[in-house]
Amino acid sequence: MNYEDSVLTLKGVGPKRGAALADHQIKTVGNLLNCYPGKYIDRNVLKSFDEFTEDGVLSIKALVLGQGRVQRLGGSLSIFSIPLLWDEAKITGVFFNQPYLKGTLKENQEYYFYGKLEKKGEKFRLLNPQFAPANNPGRFFELTPVYKKIQGVPKDGVRKMLIQIFSDHLIVEDKLPESIRQTYELPTMASALESIHFPKTMADVSKGRERLKFNEALKINMGIMSNSARVKYSDISITHFGGMNALMANLPYELTQSQQSVIDDMISDFNSGQVMNRLVQGDVGSGKTVIAVIAACLMAQNGYQTAYMAPTEILAQQHGRSFRELLKNTGVTVEIITGSLKTQERREILERVANGETSVVIGTHALIQDAVDYYNLGLVITDEQHRFGVKQRGRLSLKGNQPHTMVMSATPIPRTLALILYGDLSVSYIDELPKGRKPIKTYCYDEASLHKIYGFLEDEMKKGRQAFVICPFIEASEEMNEVSDIESVYIDIAKRFDRNYHTGFLHSRMGNDEKEQIVREFNLGKINILVATSIIEVGIDVPNVSAMAILSAERFGLSQLHQLRGRVGRGEHQSYCFLVTNSKSPETLARMKVIVKNTSGKKIADEDYRLRGPGDYFGFKQHGLPDIGVLNPMEDLALIEKTRELAREIFSSGDKEMMVFRDSVLQTFFKEIEEISLN
Repeated sequence: MNYEDSVLTLKGVGPKRGAALADHQIKTVGNLLNCYPGKYIDRNVLKSFDEFTEDGVLSIKALVLGQGRVQRLGGSLSIFSIPLLWDEAKITGVFFNQPYLKGTLKENQEYYFYGKLEKKGEKFRLLNPQFAPANNPGRFFELTPVYKKIQGVPKDGVRKMLIQIFSDHLIVEDKLPESIRQTYELPTMASALESIHFPKTMADVSKGRERLKFNEALKINMGIMSNSARVKYSDISITHFGGMNALMANLPYELTQSQQSVIDDMISDFNSGQVMNRLVQGDVGSGKTVIAVIAACLMAQNGYQTAYMAPTEILAQQHGRSFRELLKNTGVTVEIITGSLKTQERREILERVANGETSVVIGTHALIQDAVDYYNLGLVITDEQHRFGVKQRGRLSLKGNQPHTMVMSATPIPRTLALILYGDLSVSYIDELPKGRKPIKTYCYDEASLHKIYGFLEDEMKKGRQAFVICPFIEASEEMNEVSDIESVYIDIAKRFDRNYHTGFLHSRMGNDEKEQIVREFNLGKINILVATSIIEVGIDVPNVSAMAILSAERFGLSQLHQLRGRVGRGEHQSYCFLVTNSKSPETLARMKVIVKNTSGKKIADEDYRLRGPGDYFGFKQHGLPDIGVLNPMEDLALIEKTRELAREIFSSGDKEMMVFRDSVLQTFFKEIEEISLN
């Protein structure tokens, strides 16, 4: 049996079951082999009564004291209870809807049991335990892998299919060169897969997982690194600095040391003779936009164009206004291209871009469309890169002749994840806020305090300030009626404030013209309090906003809460953020505490990633990357760094075996990316 064989060749897998498996992307034997257990049931450690401390799953050895009794509950529902003696303690075995067990467990015989033991008062119940005779336990103590539930496939269906596969002369091709496997003391793929699916001990599982983790880390590193493994030389050089120096001299504020350091890195890259690939990472409000403006000014003064791609039209328009304001006395021309442009206006802008009249082009993904031709593209800047994906990063760069690339991101990303998402980029950090900015004071309350919070917002508006109220949903949901939504909250806010203040709302379902109008009015101060969804997470920069209330805050991730909070505190005034949640969950309250206690995006990102895990932080598919299986970037940082070094060695090696392996890995990597883009 081979990796490429269809699962339909397995016994018991017909069209219906095959379709159920296909819904979970399991179409081949290889797909099924890569469906790893989520956990293992280990019955090997027997507990004594003296070791019992709290409710939980455990293995025990107990004597059956009686025949037990079946209680009928109506229909097919029943409870079978049987008395057991565990050490010197009497407990009750409880089996739900299994009346046929009466007579199976023999009185005065000992059995091994595995199940959840709970204590109620002075009584103990062992719920739905698995069992085996003590004098003939059979496979009771074998590790049992637990696979994800697949609708339309029996509970033990995946395990039975895997038993077939391994018993039918499975051929596992191991493409990893033997020299690498020996150097890193790794088992073969065949051995690793058998250890994962049919382990004898948890040590076997660990050994198999290490090989699978190694494969995943190496594949992702090689895929990301493939764009930068071969040095790309650039003819774009910067010799004229007059425009940039004039711009910096006329800025209404002094650049921080971090910003100046990023500019130095950027200029060094421009004049290195190689294509720049740099990530500029900085907290919300740290001043990344001015870095982009200076870079664009440098390019324009030296005869090159800059393309700046933003994730939303709101952000594109916001940057357009910022660029024009900062570049108004430099002679550098700025155009904005979005999908909502009128046909004639779009045609005229494209002509100016194509003939070189426009120096800076700002827009959404519309910038990478075939209709957009650049005269002399020298620099590509993408904002909030994680919202675009791997493939889109390269498409804009193809519009020019090896243009420099800069990625701007305010989204806090743990170092572990950044190593994967941005493994092909050099990194510069802006780790200080502009002078005069005050830390945002953050508090967490329940909804009973809303009237006090709204009163505080009103006090701020009396001072001439503006405010946000953020909701996770646009409209009410029957399934989640406890979660705040725009429609109902806006009505409440309008009733409270509309006599003295102008209230507005903003969400993704509004038309582009309507959204632009709302943002424009809010920027001008015509709207005092804006009720919005997370659409304002990026793209609204109003220094006069000093207060924000985030309702149903538990519905947002920590990094998103930090991003939202960053929409206030962008001026000289003291600013405030109120997290509002009725959740009593210890996990939720712990997450809220992280935001209240921290203003550093890096610290929040690491804590968010620790709490939510690698599967939930950013779906890898959102980035255009293949999903990870057993690799945990938070825990496996050393392995990620080690395999990145190995990836560099493989790319620089002239060894034929290494070159064949490299091509094979990259073919798989980009095939998976292609499948992601098609889905």
